Amino acid sequence: MLVLRNRASDGLTCSVNKMADKNAIEALQRATRVADQSCTAYSALRDRFGAWSMALDLTILLISAWLVAMVFVQPAIAVELSPRGVSKDIWLGLLSIGAFSLSLIQLQVDWKGRAHTYQQAAAALSAFVKEYRPLSSEAESTVVEQALLRYQLLTDTLEPIPESQFLKLKKRHKLKVEVSRHLDAHPGTNLWLVKLVLWWRDNRATLRLHASDQNKDSH
Repeated sequence: MLVLRNRASDGLTCSVNKMADKNAIEALQRATRVADQSCTAYSALRDRFGAWSMALDLTILLISAWLVAMVFVQPAIAVELSPRGVSKDIWLGLLSIGAFSLSLIQLQVDWKGRAHTYQQAAAALSAFVKEYRPLSSEAESTVVEQALLRYQLLTDTLEPIPESQFLKLKKRHKLKVEVSRHLDAHPGTNLWLVKLVLWWRDNRATLRLHASDQNKDSH
């Protein structure tokens, strides 16, 4: 009788362990999916703020170059470099104020720094996904626990995604995944055509669902 009880207890413990391992693996699978989605979001934010920073830098450089050209050329040429109807001295003052103001804006918004921060976040999440996605289907419990702990520590240290941009960035990731799956089977498809088909499919389904809900409410 004691042997039977021990076997039953061992079987129950084994089932509990398997259930715990299954839950941990499911948590790791969800973590890799969320990390992949966040990686897309951070990459989009990096590109956006990087482009804004580049545009601001180029604008300041061009204004500064225009200003230097007007200062060191002959007065007659400086007049030609000024807009029609604006005196040379006024235009020099406007260029100086413009370059100074844009430099202050550059220091305040720090788009280059934010782009760098988002780049680091995207790189960290990408490394996590590459390392643990192959293990998310089957791995030892200790490895899974370490991966979940690393994911928790990673998300706690990353710059949060702006709440106002979350849904748009999530949509961007989901669309990227759908387009990628389609291109795997049909690599010659035009990207804009694929996006148009997906837009029509999903919006038509949304309209049908809305109409169905209204019919249920009416009854």
